[in-house]
Amino acid sequence: MPPARRAPRGPVHELRSTWDLPVDAARAWDVLAVASRWEQWWPQVTSQVLRPGDAHGVGTRGHLVFRAPLGYRLRLGLEVTSADPPRHVVMRSVGDLVGSAVADLTEHDGGTRVVIDWRVRLTRPELVLLGRAVPVLAERSHARVMDDGERGLRAFLADG
Repeated sequence: MPPARRAPRGPVHELRSTWDLPVDAARAWDVLAVASRWEQWWPQVTSQVLRPGDAHGVGTRGHLVFRAPLGYRLRLGLEVTSADPPRHVVMRSVGDLVGSAVADLTEHDGGTRVVIDWRVRLTRPELVLLGRAVPVLAERSHARVMDDGERGLRAFLADG
């Protein structure tokens, strides 16, 4: 994991993404739980698991780099702090985003709805400025990266 950075006193960003996947929750969980393989289906991500967790994934630590549409890269460490497979996971984030992410998976219309809620602060000074000056740009950038993740995952799942 990248070293923890002291979070600036900037605003907390609360961001929600909803992914609708054409598989049951167990299959969705099986793919989502392997962060080291996200780059196979998520075009803007490179990932590396630094430490595996227990049988439910709790304690898993990974390092991820997200390439944002505006040209910058977000570097963060994620650690699974709580999990209830295949329904719920909570992760702690350090690095360029300090805070947490919660994902809930529920059966929906013959597939699975994944709701991902981030509650984070930006730590890199230039990103803090961007988030304060033009918060809609930061939100749109996040939405684009997440939408691309959903599209990539849906295609990956369709290919079997």
